[in-house]
Amino acid sequence: MQTTLQNDVPTELRDKVTRMGLLHEIFQGLDLTETQLNTARDRYEAVGKWLAGGDDPVLKPASIYPQGSVALGTATRPIRGNEFDVDLVCFLLGLTTATDPASVKALIGRRLRQEARYAAMLEEKPRCWRLNYSGQFHLDITPAISNPRCANGGELVPDKQLRQWKATNPKGYRRKFEQYASLAPSFSIEFAEARARAGIEPFPNNTRSKRLLPLVVQMCKRYRDIYFLDRDPALAPVSVILTTLIAWSYAHCARSASYPSELDFVIDVVRRMPEFIIRENRGGAIYYSIPNETTEGENFAEKWNRDPRLAASFFEWHQGLTLLLGAFNEARGVDKVAKVLSVAFGESAVGTAVARWTNAITSARTSAELSVAPGVGLAAGHATGTRIPHNTFFGR
Repeated sequence: MQTTLQNDVPTELRDKVTRMGLLHEIFQGLDLTETQLNTARDRYEAVGKWLAGGDDPVLKPASIYPQGSVALGTATRPIRGNEFDVDLVCFLLGLTTATDPASVKALIGRRLRQEARYAAMLEEKPRCWRLNYSGQFHLDITPAISNPRCANGGELVPDKQLRQWKATNPKGYRRKFEQYASLAPSFSIEFAEARARAGIEPFPNNTRSKRLLPLVVQMCKRYRDIYFLDRDPALAPVSVILTTLIAWSYAHCARSASYPSELDFVIDVVRRMPEFIIRENRGGAIYYSIPNETTEGENFAEKWNRDPRLAASFFEWHQGLTLLLGAFNEARGVDKVAKVLSVAFGESAVGTAVARWTNAITSARTSAELSVAPGVGLAAGHATGTRIPHNTFFGR
């Protein structure tokens, strides 16, 4: 191993930590802002009050809560335009499976149309209602009722034909995701000591706030969105499949191995995703299953069994991301690193993150104030710390 040291940190390890810091910076820049999230929350809470505020006894106990990427903290800004998705559940207490799904959905639509501002932005979808807040976001409201057969407190939602109720469990899924995200991966003694001595990624702000699991989910979803810009978007892997496979792979890797660095861990999590797809041979055909472990009867991969192109598209996407992460890990020089990441995550997002990094380093070096301060990381203006040599810029 090359051992040009910076505060006794091997160059190879330092490069890996810096690369990981760059990923954090990219996806911090792609996060929805607190203002966006708070505005969306205010809007859907107001919708919930409106639905429950009428005279209909079925809607009186209605409650709305978020599901999907906004609830999990894995949402990213859209590539085109400004509007992002907020998936919502409108839970109706007291209804049973004897109630027709179509009539429940229609009931919510009628109530929304009674308010002029909602009627003006209302759009009907196969099993939900969408409220379009132009230039901001749209709220997708799906009705749900209790699932008496689910021991985990699951719910039932309409299928797309509105003919029957289907099992789901958004709250249980979120709890399980949080459990996985709380698992701490195991790293080598060298990495742990290096991180304890000095946070050595050169970024001006704290980019370490996001936990690794949500970060990897964002990374995979962003690459999917970029990958399918010039492909058939109908074949793109849905977010719940990506999120589930990443979460299972993350938990397996966190529990079963030790890694030289966070970057090595992330690469292995992505690489192992297909291992958690259940495959069965049924009469010579492959049957795919990615079950919702928080309820019974929900297979996230059910469409793969009706359209084999979906499974093939997932594996092609996965191979592309795996190759790109390998190229990212091997690239030398900031220009080559940025080029690889731009292919994966978009030129604008990567360019902004790299510019912040290089500007911070250049500014600090010009003022001769760049140092590694033990315990707090690479920073400008600290009175104490170890002066560092000229930065290697990812091995260049």
